[in-house]
Amino acid sequence: MRKSPFVLLAVLPLSLMASVASAAQYLFEIADKAPYKQAYAEMLAFPSWVSEAKGTAAPIENVSVDGKSFTVGTMCKPHDCLDNQLFVVFSADGEKSWGLLATRAEDGKAFNKQFLGNPDNVVTTLLNKSFAKGNPED
Repeated sequence: MRKSPFVLLAVLPLSLMASVASAAQYLFEIADKAPYKQAYAEMLAFPSWVSEAKGTAAPIENVSVDGKSFTVGTMCKPHDCLDNQLFVVFSADGEKSWGLLATRAEDGKAFNKQFLGNPDNVVTTLLNKSFAKGNPED
């Protein structure tokens, strides 16, 4: 049986549409569309005690490392300081900041640590020292 060229022309757009529909998708294409948009935003959001700086805090400290001055502060989630902590280092002029968000893992033992602001080795060391000072048993 021989197919008419008109039938082939009619089927061709349908097969092209199917190819486009099944084409690979990328994160940047779906991250701002439903249903992904809300989940993506929630993943990037910090708890309100962090984002609004509304935690329980200790006095800040001014420290010097390798001739550079820094301001170091700590804060924790109210009524849950043992499991939710934030350590922040500011540059001497206050224009840059870096952080370490430490939240206790579900096993109740280890902390999940998330560095914020892409700290260099000096700042990472300061953040880790602040964490160790606040958690002498860990």
